[in-house]
Parts: sequence; C-alpha cells; structure tokens
Amino acid sequence: MDANQRKRTVLLLLLGALLVSAAWLGTVILKRRWSGDGDLVDWVCNKTLHPKECVSTLAAVEGANPKDFAHITVKESLYRLQQAYRTSLEAAPQENEESPELMASEDCDYLFEEALDHINRSLTEMGGLDVNPLKAQVSNVKTWLSAALTDVETCLDGFRETSGTVREDLEENYHKFTKSLSNALATIQIFFPDNDRLRIPLPLLNRPYRGIPIPWWLYGSDRRLFQVPPFPLQVNATVAQDGSGQYQTIGEAIMNAPSYSSERYVIYVKAGIYDENVLLPMNKTNVMLLGDGRGKTIVASRRNVKDGSTTYRSATFAVSGKGFIARDMTFTNSAGPDKQQAVALRVGADMSAFYRCNFIGFQDTLYVHSLRQFYRECDIYGTVDIIMGNAAAVFQNCNIIVRTPMPNQTNTITAQGRSDPFQNTGISIQNCTIVASRDLAPVKSSFPTYLGRPWKLFSRTVVMESFLGNVIHPAGWLQWSGDYGLEGVYFREYMNTGPGSKMDGREGGRVIRTAKQANSFTVDSFISGSDWLPPTSIPFNKNLTMEV
Repeated sequence: MDANQRKRTVLLLLLGALLVSAAWLGTVILKRRWSGDGDLVDWVCNKTLHPKECVSTLAAVEGANPKDFAHITVKESLYRLQQAYRTSLEAAPQENEESPELMASEDCDYLFEEALDHINRSLTEMGGLDVNPLKAQVSNVKTWLSAALTDVETCLDGFRETSGTVREDLEENYHKFTKSLSNALATIQIFFPDNDRLRIPLPLLNRPYRGIPIPWWLYGSDRRLFQVPPFPLQVNATVAQDGSGQYQTIGEAIMNAPSYSSERYVIYVKAGIYDENVLLPMNKTNVMLLGDGRGKTIVASRRNVKDGSTTYRSATFAVSGKGFIARDMTFTNSAGPDKQQAVALRVGADMSAFYRCNFIGFQDTLYVHSLRQFYRECDIYGTVDIIMGNAAAVFQNCNIIVRTPMPNQTNTITAQGRSDPFQNTGISIQNCTIVASRDLAPVKSSFPTYLGRPWKLFSRTVVMESFLGNVIHPAGWLQWSGDYGLEGVYFREYMNTGPGSKMDGREGGRVIRTAKQANSFTVDSFISGSDWLPPTSIPFNKNLTMEV
C-alpha cells in the first residue's frame, strides 16, 4: 500500500467514525424528543391503504422513533412473508406426476425465495447508519419491495390457473403479507419521497431537530458491480450445436457460469435454433448472451398454459440473475395462437438489458415480471397482452408488431400488473413503432387492437414519442372486465404521431401535457438507467428524445 492509498484509507476510516457518531447522536436525540403519543403514527397510517394494520405494527414497537417507521414496516412484511412461505410448503400437493397444481406450487417455492431475497436486501440497504439517503438507494428499496409483492402475487396467480384447493390455504397469509408490504411501501414513500426530502408536518416532528439525518445505508455494495468502464466483449464460453464450442446447449453453459460474479461473463451463442427451455437463476449474475444476430441465433420452445403449464413456467427463456444482458438474439414461443398464454421471454432480473433482440409469440409474448429492465432496438411480435408484467420497464426505439389472433380475440399491446399505488413499476414505451403484421393488416378491422388494458387495479403504462399505426383502435385503451381498474389505472400518451395517435376517441385525462411529467417515465428517472446502463455499452436516451 503506497502513501496515497494509506491516506485515503485513513480518511475513509475517519469518515466512518464520524458517521457512526452522528448515527448514535441522532438516534438518541430523536428518541428523547419524540413523545410517542400516537399523533405521528396516526398521521402516517392514515396515508396507507391499510391503516388498521399499520397502527398495529408501529404501536407494537415500544420507543420507536419516527425515522424507524419504514424499517419496522419492512421487518413486519418479512415476518408475514415467512408465514406465507411456510403455508405454501405445508399446502404443497404430494403427487408424483407433474400436475398443474404441483407446477404452481413449485413456482411458488422459487418465487418465495426471490421475495425473501428482495426484502432482506432492502433491510440491509436501509439499516445501520444515520446518513442522508442517496436517490439511488431509495429507488433500490422501492424496486426490491415492489418485486417482492409481485413475486407473491405471481404465486397466487399460478393457483388461479388450477382447480385445486391449495390457493384457499394460501389466501389468508397472502393477504396479511400484501397488506404489510403495501404499508411498508407507503411508509417509505412518505418518509423518502422522490425528491429525498422528509415531508412530515412540523408539529409532529420537533422543529429544532428536523435536520437530523435519515437512517439509511450509505453505499449499497451491489452498485460497485456497475461502476466500471464499458467492458470489452471478451468471450468466456461458446455454445455451438455443431460441437465447435465448449457447450452444445445454452442451459449447460449457464449452469457452468460462475455464481454471484462481479465480473461480466460473456457466453457467445453461435447461429442455430436451440430448442430448449432455459432458466438463468438469481445466483448467475452479470451474464451476457451474445448471438450472431436476430433471426440467426434463436431460442425456441412451445410450452403453454393450455397444455398444462403455468404462465410463469411457460417461458422459453427465463432470467432472474441481476445485470443480465442479451444482444443479437431471438427468443420465441411457437405454441401458436390457440394455446393461450405462452411466454417467449420472462424477465425478473434487476438492471437487465436487451439490445437488438426479437421476441416472437402470440399471447403474453414478453413477460416483464419485475425489477428494472431496458429494451433497445428490439422487435416484439404478439397478439393478446404482448407485453405483460409488473417490472419498471422502458422500451426505446423498438418495433411492436401486432399479429392475427384467434377469432373473436382482441389484441392488446400491454397488460401491466401494478397492484399497489406505491409500487414504482410500470411500462414505458418511448420512440417506438406500433404497426400491424403483414397477415393482420388486411383484416385488422376484424381484430381491434388497443394500447393496453389494466391487468391489476393500479396498472400503469405510458406511450410517448412513438409512431402508432392505423392498427390502433380510436379508443386507444381497453377495459379489463366491466369497470375493473378504471379509477386507479394510469394510461397516458405524450407527443405520439401516426394515424393511431389521434386523441379524438380517447377518454379524457389520457394525455401527458408537460415534458417534465413525461420525463418521469424516461430511462434516467424511471429505472435509474444512467447509474447502470453506461457499462453495458448499449445506447440509450436518458431523457425525452426531443431533448437529446
């Protein structure tokens, strides 16, 4: 260690000591100054969706100070999640054959493990030091908790596709968990709003101490993975069907990739059709798949719900490992339009990116399940709910091609699954093109096509700066069933062009009127992309296209 390094080390140690001292002093002051008379608890809980449960959770922790509220509610949601997981394990069917209910139960095992990981990471990010939070840290926690809620809802959705009794056993603990996590998300939004300033009435927090630092972890360790210069495309493994690489299947190459890697691991997949269902699990981080080009390197399968799969499990390619990149590849599910849900790609990987890829299917082609995702210059083909899920996903410079569905079906570009107003999720389609396929164009009047429909109560989709072809119905947006979701949904359009962009037939309130509001759904604001996309070498516009 040279002299400069020693100096830096000493300075960091001194800074750490100062921060710990500040943390201790701040906590002591707050605990002494707050009377705990319930006024603040009532004020906070009345802003949640479930105030009774919120009051019960916060009142149970004696001596808690206001800055601990978010941490307490997240811990409560972890406890409820553990209860729900135990119920899931106890209620799992015991058949040896692959019944739909057994497959749904196995999906739940995987989803609960993901949810537990998301909440534990959130607690680690939140606890330990009293320092002013970074915007990225607040975004991390909101993202991970939103994903945990989505994971458990996906578990229950799987049982809705079956005829067994396991779902009934899960319902009670499921609702307890969703209420507690909803309150956790609400509390975090109250104490750590988008501008990272505490918005609490001064009579409820003693005025002399309003500047006490907010408890939060200073630096998330995972952020170091992306704070490196753009990586060279140095191939670590090659997949080739003709035996010219180390592996002949993509699944085998992924299985042998390092676990929890902090370095980029590049798998080159030579041209060919790879007929396999692939899962890239959570422990395979920073993996990149590099193909020979879309239409040349193809991953294909035909799993579908009608033949007994769950929607979640039907994916040809499923990815959960953080920092995943796919480039110059095609992912397809060839089950056909009569097979109901049949996913080509499912993504639940944080900070994942797809560049120059094709996604080809019919219903539920692209399942943007959870966490932060980015798609650039991709082509997406489908019919019903072409892009569905509850990630925070941004699509830039992509082509969305609507295909011919089954008779009497209606096409929808998106089915967004935001179930709680405090989740920081949604689908943002920016500078894209939406048109009919060659087979649909002559008969498009027989198959209405809409920009989206509300899969969940607080569904959120924004289409901006895009070309909308004449395939889009004049009404623009479709109801799910009756008036379901009409009050809570957020469907908006901004500065679109093309014959399908005319707003005459749209319901009122569907227009974003200012650039500032539209910028909330760009790469920089919506998925914190400026923090993690530069090292991927994938081009992106961080704000509105017109501002670049």
